[in-house]
Amino acid sequence: DVILVLDVSGSMRGTKIEQAKEALNFVLDNLNDEDRFNIVAFSTSTRFYARDLVAADERGEARDFVARLEANGSTDINRALLEALAMVDTERTTILVFLTDGLPTVGEVEVERIIDNVGDAAPENVRIFPFGLGYDVNTILLDTIARNHRGASGYVRPEEAIDEKVSAFYAKVSTPLLSDLEIDLGRIDVSDIYPYPLPDLFAGTQLVVVGRYRDGGDTSITLQGEVNGQSQVFEYGD
Repeated sequence: DVILVLDVSGSMRGTKIEQAKEALNFVLDNLNDEDRFNIVAFSTSTRFYARDLVAADERGEARDFVARLEANGSTDINRALLEALAMVDTERTTILVFLTDGLPTVGEVEVERIIDNVGDAAPENVRIFPFGLGYDVNTILLDTIARNHRGASGYVRPEEAIDEKVSAFYAKVSTPLLSDLEIDLGRIDVSDIYPYPLPDLFAGTQLVVVGRYRDGGDTSITLQGEVNGQSQVFEYGD
């Protein structure tokens, strides 16, 4: 399942929203036949393409919905994310892509409270991928939400093309090679592992994990995760 959450507040007016529309159309065009999706456009309030997740074969109607979007109003990030998360089906892996160019300006505006609210509302099967546009975004908010929910954040500078960056970003995150990662370092006593929880591993990326250990020595390291719902185990060492 893919949920696309797009900021259509007044600051998105002009080139930004046109490029963001192209980015959304790229995602729609690259849905798999068995995927489901929905679109949440938000500013002061929210507007949904459909009342619930719909089949990928509705992408044509969704493109018409995207074409009609206009930029105006303020930025209620908290409401948009909570309403999007409310439609997550806990039985299906869900990717939530969140595009914004600004800071929360209405509704709940305290960053820590938004992070806590999202944490309380997000089921374990959802992966959140925030995408910040321009220099006015709150990177702490976006990076923390991504890290807490096994996603990744991306950013576009004003001189860069939004549609190109987002399309490349989605092409990566829509191809998880290993999800729900767990690592067992055997006989080595390890603490303070970061990042935690471990994010999914995507095509063309690497995952660097750091931590602290008391004493070195020989050990076996086990990496475990899922590929297409099937458990996979990789063992390294003695």
